[in-house]
Amino acid sequence: MRFGLRELIFLLVLIGMPIVAYLFVFSPNNDEIQKARSEVTTKQQKLGRLEAVTHQIDDLGREIERLTEVIALFEAKLPAQKEVEVILREVWELAAERDLNPRSVRTEELIQAERYSELPLKMEIVGDFDGFYSFLLDLERLSRITRVHEMKIKRSRFEDGVMEAKFTLTIFFEPAGDRLASL
Repeated sequence: MRFGLRELIFLLVLIGMPIVAYLFVFSPNNDEIQKARSEVTTKQQKLGRLEAVTHQIDDLGREIERLTEVIALFEAKLPAQKEVEVILREVWELAAERDLNPRSVRTEELIQAERYSELPLKMEIVGDFDGFYSFLLDLERLSRITRVHEMKIKRSRFEDGVMEAKFTLTIFFEPAGDRLASL
């Protein structure tokens, strides 16, 4: 067999074909395959997060139902505006049962919210500390929602064992007309 220029060119073309195929076919395809794999991995991660969120949506539905029940419970504890006087009478009776003497009661400005209103009452009460403590416990046990804040207690300068308390008692109630709107 004779080895000439024609055979040498044939041999170079034969050796060059795999190199050219690798550079122009296999290498770009490998890059595309790698990109496709990374996209698949990213999409699988997103799918996993979506499944977790889907489970949370079910939990959120249950949580919304639970919170709706809690809101209904609190709204049931909100008296109508006309019942505020009844609550005030209950507070006075609690103070009288504990031998406390109310010195003054002043209503503050009514605070309106979307579904309830607040009526702050500035109160001054004089009496025995144990009676006052029992009075606060009784207020806490009321079936209606009340809040005591801005409390100042000091010992009486004139009598031993007697204290003076100044505090704000807030009564929460449902404004007139809201009960009809919720029914």
